[in-house]
Amino acid sequence: MDLQGARHERRLEMYRARVTERLRTNRAAVETLYQGGTLFSPQGTRAGRALLRAHQLLQRASALLEQLSGDGVVPAPRLPERIDELYREVDTMLSRSDALSGRNHRAASVARLPGR
Repeated sequence: MDLQGARHERRLEMYRARVTERLRTNRAAVETLYQGGTLFSPQGTRAGRALLRAHQLLQRASALLEQLSGDGVVPAPRLPERIDELYREVDTMLSRSDALSGRNHRAASVARLPGR
């Protein structure tokens, strides 16, 4: 049994789950803004843009995870330094996405936005 390979797969699985969960909650927040009509207010538009930027970051993080898995066109990196570098980049994207989404929830909570 390859323990290093098993650890790599587990780490990849955990990161994929994080990205998937954040994409789901991001989508739900955009749907709430749209369905409530607040997306078309100035505050709602700012919140929607922040969620869109967060979504773009999450998509890029997902592409990096695909690269790490070797499932995509580009072969998976083999050097531990390169693997760690890609995971750090994914962590940065997740943090930036959280900041964009979190700022959206604190500054302009969907429940506090005026309806149209």
